[in-house]
Amino acid sequence: MADPHIQSPMDVLDKFTVCIYRLGFMVAALGMAFLPYNQSIGYLMLLTAATMCASSLHIYLKQFRLLLQFSTWIALLCHAFGLSAFALGGALLTLGGLCFKEYFCFRVPTLNFMPVFVALLWVGFVAKIAVMLQIMSVICALLLIILFIQKCRMPLYFDIGDKMKYQI
Repeated sequence: MADPHIQSPMDVLDKFTVCIYRLGFMVAALGMAFLPYNQSIGYLMLLTAATMCASSLHIYLKQFRLLLQFSTWIALLCHAFGLSAFALGGALLTLGGLCFKEYFCFRVPTLNFMPVFVALLWVGFVAKIAVMLQIMSVICALLLIILFIQKCRMPLYFDIGDKMKYQI
């Protein structure tokens, strides 16, 4: 999580990963929007978004960083073995966790409830409850769009913070 008052030097790779991370939220919003209507495209977009965010994650605390990254790795493995419901669950765990983390940075109303929203979305997906899936996908997509806009309005260094605080 960033310390906005600290501007660590950023190289090209830092800038690239921050852009990939931020773009991952927009891809996630699109995936959420597609999920009820074209599940294969929405599902693949959400896996892609989770991979984009997890691969470019800038979180100081190693435990949280690894939890979110490994949930994406498990999602990708589940996808490779044809376990799409578990793959989607892993991707949503990553995206919901990141939204929860971002709530503390930007205080976007209801963003802290995103883990609950994505859990309900997953239940709607697995149980094939169309109305639940549609409602939760709209809520999640809108919150992800708001988050993406908020992130894009900030300087890139906000996402990096103090490089000295990162646990390796």
